[in-house]
Amino acid sequence: MNKPQSRRVRRTLSLLLPPAAALILAVAPVAFAQSQRTPALPNAQAVQATRFDAAREEYEIGHFGAAFAAFAQLADEGHCEAARMARQMVRYGRQLYAMEFSVAAPRLALWRELPGCPVVVTAR
Repeated sequence: MNKPQSRRVRRTLSLLLPPAAALILAVAPVAFAQSQRTPALPNAQAVQATRFDAAREEYEIGHFGAAFAAFAQLADEGHCEAARMARQMVRYGRQLYAMEFSVAAPRLALWRELPGCPVVVTAR
């Protein structure tokens, strides 16, 4: 390379390097932060659906205690169908399951009033 061309290359590089370095320094923290991000958690609704299916399987094979515990925990998390099943098990425990399921009145009231759940009216 001859000297005038060499000076032009150095001058061009000297003009381009500061903005390029600034761009790299500006982007590096964002790229680093994204690389350090924890992996995405599974969809909470999908996990609840899987747990509900497992609770229903326990119910269907007659493991009512395990089914109730699972339905109750899901109901506490806001799962409408689990809340309905847990309420049913509390209400009809002795007649249908030959066992009693007891829940504190405030907890039972929360299960009845879950937001977004359909209201079921039952005759007494």
